[in-house]
Amino acid sequence: MVVLTLSVSVPAYAVEPDKAKETAETSSSSASETETEATTEEQTAAQEPKPTTASEKTATEKKGDKAKTEKVHNKKKKSKKKSKKKKDKKKDKEKKIVAPEDAVSVRSETALAREEKLKRQLLKEESLEQSLLHADKLKEEMQKFYQALNEQSGSVAIPGVVALTGVKKDGNDTQIGHRVNHLLLELSVKTKNGYLKDIAENYNFDVAGEMKVADVIEDEETIQLKQYLDQQILNCDKTQEQRLRELKKSRKKIRTLKKQIKELKADEPRVFDPMNLLKKSNLSVEEIRLMLKGSALEEEAPAFYKCEKKYGVNAVVVMGIAIHESAWGTSRRAREDHNLTGYGVTSDSAKGINAPTKEENLLMTAKLLKDKYLVKGGAYYHGPTVKGVNQCYCVGNTWAGYVTNRCYEIMKRL
Repeated sequence: MVVLTLSVSVPAYAVEPDKAKETAETSSSSASETETEATTEEQTAAQEPKPTTASEKTATEKKGDKAKTEKVHNKKKKSKKKSKKKKDKKKDKEKKIVAPEDAVSVRSETALAREEKLKRQLLKEESLEQSLLHADKLKEEMQKFYQALNEQSGSVAIPGVVALTGVKKDGNDTQIGHRVNHLLLELSVKTKNGYLKDIAENYNFDVAGEMKVADVIEDEETIQLKQYLDQQILNCDKTQEQRLRELKKSRKKIRTLKKQIKELKADEPRVFDPMNLLKKSNLSVEEIRLMLKGSALEEEAPAFYKCEKKYGVNAVVVMGIAIHESAWGTSRRAREDHNLTGYGVTSDSAKGINAPTKEENLLMTAKLLKDKYLVKGGAYYHGPTVKGVNQCYCVGNTWAGYVTNRCYEIMKRL
């Protein structure tokens, strides 16, 4: 007997009623949650503000931006008008001052002559240094020189003091036409003496018949070498210790002379510019003394020099102020109060701001000018000019003219 077995396949959806119900509810819940999330996202997106481009701005927004721009512009415009009004008001208060404005620039013959003299002194001191360093060799060469000189002088009976006195050449004389000049040049080469070389080239020696012993007085046109050469020989005979002491002194003098030549600035013009009182004059103490020569202010030359060096205020204008305010240093205030510049003097009866010395008064004045009058931002600044200083320094409006003309006057003395 054959038994047949039937296999029945149950579909996946054919589940138990309870389970089917549970599955349906789960599906329905998931769908509902998905729909809720989507709705929430849409609402959130709707609430978030979208970035606004220039083209999307509303008319109201554009109007507001324009108003802001106009407000800032009007504020700036108002500020400029206020500033201009303030400047115009200040300008209206300024005194109408008339004074010369031309600058003066001169080549100082005094400085050039002084430089030449200092350079010659420097060469002389450097030659002394060499003689102390090379004493043995120098002594031998000096003995040869004196022997040759005696032979030359003896043949015409010229005393050594006369033979070694030179007369300055004029500008056209460039010849070395005298025997003593040749001897001096030879000695300068052998001893490396720049001073002797300079003298031999610029002075004529051995002028027999033109000069007597009584005529030998050294001045700007003549020079006497005998004493110098005798000193060179004496240096050769000094002990090593003595030479070292002399060498130390000589080198100190050399440093001083070099400093003086540098500070002299002989190649630079001497300047006074009434339109720029911070432009340096380049004057030396010696030149200032010359400009004030014969007056009660002459002895204050170093103080005027310090005014420019320390504070940068042109020395000529400080002199001009002092000359005008103190009548060349002769006024009562100048003599009794040391007040040369009218510092703090607002009227004839005012006491003024005085100093213990005239130098201190000048330095106080230069500092006041620099800090308050000549630099932008200064309390009394109206430009770095004589006319600008006049605005607050003096009540009247003719002060600048008087001071400027005094400056022109002393510049002519250089």
